[in-house]
Amino acid sequence: MPNSWLSALEQYSYPVDLSDYTGKNRFPNYFYLNVFGDRRSTIEFEDYFRDNAKENLAVFIEVIYWKLYSQSRICNKTTDRIADHFINFEIDPNHLFSQVLEFTKAPSINNLKKIRKSLGLATNVIAVALTLPAFADPINYPMVDNQVARWVNNNFQTHNREKNNKLTPFYMNYTSLRDNDFVNYLNWISWCKEMSLLLKEKTKLEWRSRDVEMAVFTSQRGKKQLNVIV
Repeated sequence: MPNSWLSALEQYSYPVDLSDYTGKNRFPNYFYLNVFGDRRSTIEFEDYFRDNAKENLAVFIEVIYWKLYSQSRICNKTTDRIADHFINFEIDPNHLFSQVLEFTKAPSINNLKKIRKSLGLATNVIAVALTLPAFADPINYPMVDNQVARWVNNNFQTHNREKNNKLTPFYMNYTSLRDNDFVNYLNWISWCKEMSLLLKEKTKLEWRSRDVEMAVFTSQRGKKQLNVIV
């Protein structure tokens, strides 16, 4: 039964007040949104990003701050560092958005590295950079983070049952996900796409890959079980 999935998605909560960003004064007319954090408001934030990304670097910075918001020790510092890189290297928003779209058409390490270079990320971390494809194409691309990776590692055998696309466990041998988990991320994408189609058939909701990920995130954080869907 899909009820556990519907319940998890309904309970999804990731509230972010962008005005908390300490560097907001550098970006007039931005960092005023208060994202309530349920599915609807998060979709609205995704739509806002796509509507403005080609012309405004500030919306990329907003998404990065949103992504890092729960990590209070680093969110302002890391966002500042990426914002400084954008300004110092005169990163073109249309070019960066094109790199993100290129990744959604051909997800590869090389295309990930292009995004990471534009963000000024020196290490081979993946979660922050891979937030952008999920915002650009949430129908097909879920986000990935340590919460997701832990859920996969705890549940992949059970939830691979009767699936064409199989989850594979993340290595998680750093404090953050790295390039050595990229193949596991690709498998996560394929599994989420298959799950979204199955959940569409069994509910009246238009599930996206991002919705599958939201439900998994909620399940892992709340230590709640999700039923196997076949």
